[in-house]
Amino acid sequence: MSQCIRRVLPRCYKCLSRVESSRNSSDVRFVKNNSSQSLLDLNEVHKDWKSGGHFPKAPAHIVKHGAKCLQALLSHSRLNDHLFNGKQYRLFPLHAKHGDENIDFGNILSPSQTLQPPQVDWSSLPVDVDKKYTLILYSPDCSSCKVHWWTSNISPSDVINNPDDITTVLPYVPAVPLKGTGVYRYTLVLLEQSSVISENLQIERLAELYGLISENELTPVGLAFYQAFWDETVGPSLAKHLDLDEKQFCAERPKSMHEFYAEERFLRKEWEMKTDFM
Repeated sequence: MSQCIRRVLPRCYKCLSRVESSRNSSDVRFVKNNSSQSLLDLNEVHKDWKSGGHFPKAPAHIVKHGAKCLQALLSHSRLNDHLFNGKQYRLFPLHAKHGDENIDFGNILSPSQTLQPPQVDWSSLPVDVDKKYTLILYSPDCSSCKVHWWTSNISPSDVINNPDDITTVLPYVPAVPLKGTGVYRYTLVLLEQSSVISENLQIERLAELYGLISENELTPVGLAFYQAFWDETVGPSLAKHLDLDEKQFCAERPKSMHEFYAEERFLRKEWEMKTDFM
């Protein structure tokens, strides 16, 4: 986990690290079968902390609400402004992964790891099982494609039992950060629908997310995001999915005073050599 995330979420990570460093301490209430086996599974504690629930076997000082920590991280990365135009929503962390790599609080992934759609598990989120939901993959930084994926009319049972019943409004496009433009943010947003969304819904790839939320009467309930930087798969992905040519950028360093005057002297001397023959 990066240092900036540790600064944003200091108390939560202190609680988790306190458990790991205090396995053999008598002041933490662990119940052990053998010398090394503990009944307290730290992975389950961390998963429950992210979902905003309360793990019954964990000490009270360990369990923190993942929703509050996610909101702090969104404010730190300015995603709240760029996704929702500054509007506040109560969001819960989504459990998602690309292959074997988890999508966890803005971790770095390469575009080659995102060639296939992510696997999303939101069974632990406090959602209404009688309503339909929309899942959107969105990047506020990408100039070629902002809405990378749009699936609608998802119910909690469809995720496990009937994935073919999900309506795909926009097919999946992998991460395509352009070379020389830095790291891009990619967000998976789960939104609650007020009505059924047609598969013929016209969505622009470069549309703003907060406008789409307002137009289609959606309510964000969950989010996961990662970051990606350029690699060799960006060009083929742009050509295959968007029929676009890859653009590459580089930063130009401003000239120093020494270089400026050296160029001036060279041009002046060149002009003097030309005038000698006139």
